[in-house]
Amino acid sequence: MALQIKYLLKKYIGQIAVLAIFLALIIIYYLYDPSISGWFPQCPLKELTGYECAGCGVQRSFHSILHLRFIEAFKYNALFVLSILYVLLLIILKYSESLRSNKMLQNIFFSKKSLFFLIIIVFLFSLLKNTDCYKAFINNL
Repeated sequence: MALQIKYLLKKYIGQIAVLAIFLALIIIYYLYDPSISGWFPQCPLKELTGYECAGCGVQRSFHSILHLRFIEAFKYNALFVLSILYVLLLIILKYSESLRSNKMLQNIFFSKKSLFFLIIIVFLFSLLKNTDCYKAFINNL
C-alpha cells in the first residue's frame, strides 16, 4: 500500500503541485480583494501609459467569480470570464473519450491555427477595451 502511494505521488507530482498552487491562489483571491489590497501586482502597461491590456482586471474578475458575482466579473474583464468557459471546453474535449476521437474537433481546438486565432482575439480585445464604446457598454450592464 505504501509503495503504491509513493508510486502515485512520483507519477503525478507535477499535477499535484499545480493543483496545490491553484488551490492556494483560490484561497488568496477569495480572502483578499485585489481592488483594495495593495500587495497585488499592478499592470505595468497601465501604469506607464494609462491604457489597459487584455489582462487588466483579471485579478478583480477572479475575486468576483469566487464570490459568485458574475456580472461584476464580466465588467472587470469580459475576455477572462469567456476564456474560463473556453478552457472548460478544452478540458472536456481532452478527457472525454468520445470527443477525443473526433479528429475534426481536435484539429479545430488544438491546432496552431486556433492558437493564432486566440492571439488575434486577445490583441483585438486589448484595442477594444480602451475605446469609449466598450467602456459605455460595460458601464451599462
